[in-house]
Amino acid sequence: MNSGSITFAKCSIVRRDLVFISAQVTELNNRNVNHTKVLRWKAGAFAHFMIDSATTAISVTTPPLTVFSMGLDGDIHLFRGSTRTTEHIVGPNDSGLLCDMRLIAGSHYVAGMQRQVYRRHEDGGWHSIADSIRNREGIKGFHSIDGFSATELYAVGMDGEIWLFDGRHWQALGSPTSMILQNVHCSDDGNVYIVGQAGVVLVGRGDQWVPVNLNDFSEDLWGVTVFNGDLFIASSKAVYRIADGQLKKANIGSDGAGSASFLASGDGVLWSVGSRHLAFTADGVSWTVVDYDDASY
Repeated sequence: MNSGSITFAKCSIVRRDLVFISAQVTELNNRNVNHTKVLRWKAGAFAHFMIDSATTAISVTTPPLTVFSMGLDGDIHLFRGSTRTTEHIVGPNDSGLLCDMRLIAGSHYVAGMQRQVYRRHEDGGWHSIADSIRNREGIKGFHSIDGFSATELYAVGMDGEIWLFDGRHWQALGSPTSMILQNVHCSDDGNVYIVGQAGVVLVGRGDQWVPVNLNDFSEDLWGVTVFNGDLFIASSKAVYRIADGQLKKANIGSDGAGSASFLASGDGVLWSVGSRHLAFTADGVSWTVVDYDDASY
């Protein structure tokens, strides 16, 4: 855990030895300077570059190696070698902030408030695919999006909403909860996992959803992924593994607020990102703490 001079947000795994992490510098936040510090972790060594706006999601594609960083207001920053470009999504100007960006079947998708969903085309243009369900009254919205293909996308968010996109039409699915849903993960095991407020964990696919019984567990959940056949979930305080119907706290090397919240898996590793803590595992049991406390920019 670092001293608090820098806070971590999310990460994107390129390879088991190459990970990009988005972060904020406390000094700049105290001066109300919009920014994001993007860390590159390569085989244990760090480098970084700065973005002059706050971003909420990060994704990396290869080849060529390209870092996508999404701002709440619709700016998408692309970094490819020494080249930096910015793309812009118009919708957030009228409909509210963007919340999530995912690479699904080779294309980037973005979801946000008032049920915004956009898809990136090869020419760099971002086009809405959810005008038909855009919310015009009150507050609704998507906090997360994932999918198995362009014809099976899931978006989740406010009021326990779960929506399915079949490539042409959106369908509101019956949800067993009204709690805010924070994250959705379409797993290689063929299931969709969703987590949210008050310890809500849902599993299903299509129009069939079942709550996972965690007894009296009630921590707000932010992260979810499947790794080595086990389901991992994360609150802001801890990472948990659900195996054989039992909830077990993972020994990530820290405990308490700031220790966890975001999970990412890929290429045989699982990463946990908390606002003040980084750790990864290759077997789901033994975790390696990643130390970083450099507030330079």
